[in-house]
Amino acid sequence: MDNFLLKSILSETKAQIAFSNGWRYGAPVPPGEITMNDLYNIIPMNPPVSTVKLTGRDIWMMLEESLEHLFSRDPYNQMGGYMKRCMGLNLYFKVENPKGHRVQEIFIQGKRLKMDETYHAAYVTSQGVPPHYGKNHKQEDFKAIDAMIKYLDDNPSVKSEIQSTVTAI
Repeated sequence: MDNFLLKSILSETKAQIAFSNGWRYGAPVPPGEITMNDLYNIIPMNPPVSTVKLTGRDIWMMLEESLEHLFSRDPYNQMGGYMKRCMGLNLYFKVENPKGHRVQEIFIQGKRLKMDETYHAAYVTSQGVPPHYGKNHKQEDFKAIDAMIKYLDDNPSVKSEIQSTVTAI
């Protein structure tokens, strides 16, 4: 479901990478025709899609923050329990490392992340990309479900393969 959502917003925005918060509301969508009800089960609040310019450093720090919320040694710092969803990148990390040292490597579209390079990202909700990361946050004129409908129009068959986007090493 997340891959479908992220592919949809990447397709509409032409961004390099996409992020969403790591939680979902509804039940998994079974194979077969995808209905409007299925789309609202995936993302029922139907938030607007936004874009942002992120440096490699922003991406690295944002993913470190997400990992800290999951694996903090202090249980009071653990939040949510879900890793940020992403597409267009590959993240390799070590769970056992301390705060700020978990991310080992990030690749953007198969190329090693460059800290000072700027990347075009798309996201849904401020949990996808918090406002303190990046520049030029822009709310687009369409919502998540609009992007999924357009994606289905262009790609009637949706497959849900494992992407190995986030990998513990």
